[in-house]
Amino acid sequence: MTEQNELLKAAREIQPELVELRRLIHREPELGLSLPATREKVLASLEGLPLDIVLHEKTSGIVATLRGRRSGRKVLLRGDMDALPMPEDTDLPFRSTNEGAMHACGHDAHTAMLVGAARVLAARRESLEGEVVFMFQPGEEGFHGARYMIEEGAIEGCDAAFALHITPLLPPGIIATRAGAALASADFFEMTVRDRPCCH
Repeated sequence: MTEQNELLKAAREIQPELVELRRLIHREPELGLSLPATREKVLASLEGLPLDIVLHEKTSGIVATLRGRRSGRKVLLRGDMDALPMPEDTDLPFRSTNEGAMHACGHDAHTAMLVGAARVLAARRESLEGEVVFMFQPGEEGFHGARYMIEEGAIEGCDAAFALHITPLLPPGIIATRAGAALASADFFEMTVRDRPCCH
C-alpha cells in the first residue's frame, strides 16, 4: 500500500469520531476570541497524543507541536474555530444550542479536520522528519485571532504554513488550489457612490 493510500485509510478509520467531534462543536458555537468550550473539546480530542501543547493567553488559541524523530522542516497546519453571529434555522439534530451563534462557515469542520490530521500524523511520528505545528485559531471572523497568535509566537521558525476551507461545490476527496493567496477575509470597508441623473 502506498503512503498516500495508507494515510487515506487511516483518515477514513477515524472519520466517524471526527464527524462526531464536528457535530459537538457545531452544537455549541462560540464567537470571537474566547472559545472555552471549543478549546476544551479540542484538548480532549488531542489527549494522549505526543504533542507539545501551548495555550495562548490573549485568546483561546491552541498550538500543538508534533516533533518527528529526525530533523527536518517545520510546517504549520492551521484551522479556525470560531462561529458566526447569526441564528441557525435548521432541523439538524446537532443544530446550535447557543442562540444567535452558528457554525455557518465550516470552522467546526476545519477544527475537526485539524484534530484528524494531528491524530493521523502522530501515529506516524517514528517516520516523521521535522515538526508539524497544529494551530487552532479563534477569532478568524473579524477578530484578528491570527495576529494575536502570531504575536505570541505561534508561527516562529515555520518554513511553510497551510490552511484550507471546505466548500460544497466539490465532492469529497477533491481539492482545489491555485498559486498565491487563495483565501479571503472578513472585513469592513466604506464606499462612496457618486452619480449623475441619466433620465429626465
